[in-house]
Amino acid sequence: MNSGAGNKTVAAAKEYEQRIPLLLSEHPEGSVHSVFQNGVNIRMGGRLFFIGTKKNGELPFGIHLSGEDVHSFVKAIEQESLVKWQADSQELVFEAASLAVSLAEADPFHWELSCRELEAENVTNNLVMLLSILVEKPMKTGLDIEIEEFVADYLEGNRPASETGRQLKELVAVLLSSDQKKLEQSLRFFLGRGQGLTPSGDDHLVGILAIHTAVGLISSEALQTLRRLVAEENLTTDVGLEYLLYALDGRFSSTVVKAVSALTEKTDIYTLEPVIEDLLDMGHSSGIDTVFGMLLGLLIKRRKLEWLKR
Repeated sequence: MNSGAGNKTVAAAKEYEQRIPLLLSEHPEGSVHSVFQNGVNIRMGGRLFFIGTKKNGELPFGIHLSGEDVHSFVKAIEQESLVKWQADSQELVFEAASLAVSLAEADPFHWELSCRELEAENVTNNLVMLLSILVEKPMKTGLDIEIEEFVADYLEGNRPASETGRQLKELVAVLLSSDQKKLEQSLRFFLGRGQGLTPSGDDHLVGILAIHTAVGLISSEALQTLRRLVAEENLTTDVGLEYLLYALDGRFSSTVVKAVSALTEKTDIYTLEPVIEDLLDMGHSSGIDTVFGMLLGLLIKRRKLEWLKR
């Protein structure tokens, strides 16, 4: 970080999601929402923006600094302190800390999932490869689901032993339907369910939405119901809400985009494994929960293709 005008210390951002300056210009004043070891969230106009490392990939609402700058920056910032966006200098100013983050020389980034056709054969092959990766290092989801056991029960038509397992099986079926009552019941079960900044149920839905963005899965009624619940009701955490809002608009982190891109085309284990491993390393259970959501998305795609054959 370098000293700027008026004894203000300036941290030069390395990169930022390309739409962020426009969004900040629309809502130029806000406050620090939360402070973590690897960055801070700021709230501007009811939306969150993350300033910090790329530990979890390039985020759709992220401004990324070098690791060294993040360490100094986090130590100086206090929760609830005011933040102002100065469009002329392209700086986010934290007056109480005599600190600013400059976007002036940073590189904009944008990650996008392109739509593609996914043949039934590739759905099956990619499901098998994904399961083989997950089985190598057995781990439960944040909602305490044994993935291999759940998939075996699902494919064999068995009734899952746990309530969560039964709800997951229902979710796979109902997201293709137009039954608003069932959709709402199922989505309410998962929104905000689990621990952490992004609850496991939200991460499952983000994973499903990522597969949907690439290959088309979910009924329009399901998308409308989810968007209404997310936008109008206080069902999850602030951070979980932010990820869901971006996911509903087809925007995801770089780690999610890379994983879904591999899962929704003809691929091989050598291409798939590293991008899945990168995602599994994210957060306490966020990575596995998002990957499990992608697996659910592939099961939904498989179900949809089977319906189209009839």
